[in-house]
Amino acid sequence: MALGFVFIAIGLVWLPFRKWIARRQYSISSEMLGRKMAASESDSLAADPELYEERVRGFEMLGVFFCSVLIVGGLLIVVLTLIFRPPWVGA
Repeated sequence: MALGFVFIAIGLVWLPFRKWIARRQYSISSEMLGRKMAASESDSLAADPELYEERVRGFEMLGVFFCSVLIVGGLLIVVLTLIFRPPWVGA
């Protein structure tokens, strides 16, 4: 049951910081893939800041999906633990 609470806590902590995390993920992944150094990439991002925001929004939506999976999975673990092994019954 503790694992379920940990999943819920991680999902809830991720939600307020999702924009910052998405920007950081995009910059790290661009740097690791070598896309940040390309002249065409930097020119296109400088010319079209909406492209950058759209890509960050994609990372943000992926993060929201994982948050929801963590929260729903945590709730499922807690509920199933309470149904099949209720703490008030004893060991």
